[in-house]
Amino acid sequence: MEGLIFYWISWMVWIMATFFMARTNKYRFLLSAWVLCLMIMSPLTVNILNFEIGIAVLFLLASLYVFAGRLKKLSKLYFLFCTFILMMAYVTFHLFELFDPVWVIFSREWMLSVLMVYMAVLLQKNRMLRLPLILLGGIQGEFLYAFILKSFSFPYTIGSLAFLDIMAISISVSSLWIAVHWTVKYIEANFKHFEREKQKLS
Repeated sequence: MEGLIFYWISWMVWIMATFFMARTNKYRFLLSAWVLCLMIMSPLTVNILNFEIGIAVLFLLASLYVFAGRLKKLSKLYFLFCTFILMMAYVTFHLFELFDPVWVIFSREWMLSVLMVYMAVLLQKNRMLRLPLILLGGIQGEFLYAFILKSFSFPYTIGSLAFLDIMAISISVSSLWIAVHWTVKYIEANFKHFEREKQKLS
C-alpha cells in the first residue's frame, strides 16, 4: 500500500517531537507542525502546466530552498552541487528501471533509498546536511523524471505517496546511520575516560 511507510515514519517523528523532545527546545513545535502539515498535504495534488504535482512535495521543496538559502555562500554552492548529482542519480535509476527492469532484483524502494543514502554519505561530510540533501535531490529528480516522461506522453504524478515512501525510507536509513555513528563515538569517549581513570588509580 503506497504511503504506508511514509505515514508510519511521519507519525513516529511527530510523536517523538511532540512528547519526547525537551520543551525548551526551540525546534520542537516547529518540527511537530512541519511533520503534521506534511502528512495532511500528502494525499493532495494540484495540476500545474499539465503536471500533476503533490502539494506535500511543493511544501517540502519550499522548506528545503529556505533551508539552503540560509547556508553560507560556499556551503550553499556545494550543497546545491551535491543535490544536482543526487538528482541525476535518482533519474538514472528510474530510467534504467523503465527501460531495463530486469536488474531491479530487490525492492525498488529500498534499492533507490540505499543508493541515495550512500551517495549522500560520499558527497556530504556534514551528517546533518545529508537529510535535506537526500530530500532536495530526490524532489528535483522527480521533476526532471516527470519532464522526461512527458516527452513520451507517459502520465506521472510528481511527489506521489510512492515517492514519499522512498524519501521516508532514505531519511530513516540516514538517521540510523548518524545515530550509530554518534553511539560509537559516545562509547569510545567513555571508554577512553574509563581507561584514563583506571591508569590514575593504578
